Amino acid sequence: MSAKISVKEITNNLNCSFIGENKTIKGVSTLQNATEEHISFFYNNKYRKFLSRTNAGVCIVKSEDIDLLPERVTKIVCDDPYLAYAYVLDMFYPEEQINSSISSSAFISESAKIGKGCAIHHKAVIEDGVIIGDFCVIGASTYIGKGVKIGHKVTVASNTTLIECEIGDNCIIHSGVRIGQDGFGFTLDKQKQIKKIKQVGKVIIGKNVEIGSNTCIDRGALDNTIVGDNTKIDNLVQIGHNVVIGKNCFICGQVGIAGSTTVGDYVMVGGQAGINGHIEIGSMVQIAAQSGVLNNLKDGEKVGGYPAIKIFDWHKQTIFLNKAIGN
Repeated sequence: MSAKISVKEITNNLNCSFIGENKTIKGVSTLQNATEEHISFFYNNKYRKFLSRTNAGVCIVKSEDIDLLPERVTKIVCDDPYLAYAYVLDMFYPEEQINSSISSSAFISESAKIGKGCAIHHKAVIEDGVIIGDFCVIGASTYIGKGVKIGHKVTVASNTTLIECEIGDNCIIHSGVRIGQDGFGFTLDKQKQIKKIKQVGKVIIGKNVEIGSNTCIDRGALDNTIVGDNTKIDNLVQIGHNVVIGKNCFICGQVGIAGSTTVGDYVMVGGQAGINGHIEIGSMVQIAAQSGVLNNLKDGEKVGGYPAIKIFDWHKQTIFLNKAIGN
């Protein structure tokens, strides 16, 4: 990254104003580590203490926080500094162009169809009947099983396994992800011996989905497991067979969703939360970290604790218990 960008260029791009000198910026940094050549931002009150002593040349802030910064700092004023910061990062770190090439060590079945402008890296394996769209990246040692379909502009990182699935356009799949393996389906026969239940569904991933490292998404038992458009899934998440997740959801790290549960749109699930199987989670639901959701949740509910209850009731319980034990 060697970009040098003026404050005027940044504010034109963000469609907002600035107060102070039109400086030239060479990079992005935190309030506590920035120098005069850096742009920083403030949106979280946990970092308020760093505002008055930051060495940043430029800072993105809300209008009510301008006076907390040293006078020498140029202030870019906007309603959402965190979102503005995201766009500034795009300016300093533009996406790299795909180096279209196929490694000589990759195995590609003769029946696979590879779109234009793709990069297929060292020791990738692409089996019979696979369809890969244009401008995709397939990382080193990644395995793509028979009949998998991948849309356009998809990045699949190294050491990833995709079987029994379809991936929409513009998805990012990070290293170590496993999609399409068997769900956890077993029963007992009359002799109390464990009988495996074959899994015959697929996984359908929508457009603009991002899936974090070492996440596992099981194929459906009969119906498909589905992840809706624009949903973002963190690292180390387990999604069971036949789960249906809606659009624009955030699923944080180490969440587990048991089989045949339906999750609506715009749902946020905090880290290490567990969601029971065969239940329905409405849209716009928020689930606090480490919660255990055992029953259906209606649209817009906010819950926490184990078993998960309304968030205000959970806070009341926590306060009561702290008082009871003398904290």
